[in-house]
Amino acid sequence: MFTDVGRAFYSGQPDLLKEAANIAALVFPNSQFQLLSQTIGSAHAALIIPKNQYQLLSQTIGNKNLSITFKNQRNVSENFKLRFFPKIKTLIISGYYEKDMVHLIYISSNSNTNNNYNWLNSRGYEINYPDCIGEKFEFLANKLYPFLEEFFIG
Repeated sequence: MFTDVGRAFYSGQPDLLKEAANIAALVFPNSQFQLLSQTIGSAHAALIIPKNQYQLLSQTIGNKNLSITFKNQRNVSENFKLRFFPKIKTLIISGYYEKDMVHLIYISSNSNTNNNYNWLNSRGYEINYPDCIGEKFEFLANKLYPFLEEFFIG
């Protein structure tokens, strides 16, 4: 049994993936990604969101979230994954930086400040802006979030 979000996801999945690939091409113009998508539950969020924040949000995260993996067959360093949590209006983009995984947590806000970005390492600790991919991931967040918000939240 599908919810409205589930129906929207499955009925528009090819359009969603095509547009997501077009947005990724703005940052990685020479890449051809293989996109893998799935709906994910709140337990998946526990792997990314810091433990203290997850405990506060676990009841509101919900189970109708989206995960899209962007796999570049030629350049593994350009692989990344996005996770979108419509109920808490949060987008997480994860990828490799140097020898670790980094996560950009983008939280929607109505203000025009840059305070909606948090960077975490693979252990969930806050880190400084990763110079090599920071600009790319923040650009993707600014482009992908409004698109996903319109697609899933309406």
